[in-house]
Amino acid sequence: MTNKLAILIISRRLFYYILFLFVWEGCNRETDNAFDSPYTTFVTHQTAIDQGNVDLIWNTYSRSYQNQQVRSTWRREWKKMDASERKALLRREITKEQVINDHIAYLLLDSTTLKSDRESPFVYFVKELGHWKITTHLDSTFHNSLEQAIENGDYKLPDQP
Repeated sequence: MTNKLAILIISRRLFYYILFLFVWEGCNRETDNAFDSPYTTFVTHQTAIDQGNVDLIWNTYSRSYQNQQVRSTWRREWKKMDASERKALLRREITKEQVINDHIAYLLLDSTTLKSDRESPFVYFVKELGHWKITTHLDSTFHNSLEQAIENGDYKLPDQP
């Protein structure tokens, strides 16, 4: 009788362990999809703004961008942002997604959806560990990869013949 009981206990534990792994993998897969493309990263960023999820907003940025910020100051500034500024960010609409190569990309935003005509219509991205992250055009990784793509003929600036 003790063998049957032991087998039952082990079987039950194994079942719950497999069930836990299945659920865990499903949760991780959903999170990973949030950074599969520049578009999905931007949508994740916008959703995080809408929900006031400062940690997720932070995670949409590249390491280079994060290293240029003091996280506590950055976090405080985001929390102080008023509703009209958030609404302005949420109005932004994408008109074009351009993946330049496996390392960099950009989104072109509709200029009529920006806060002002002085705001850049571009959102730049670098790929880090298989995830697209938002960065700036001043990011050395982005800049070096863009120069390399231009040299290789993989990308031409709009004003190039």
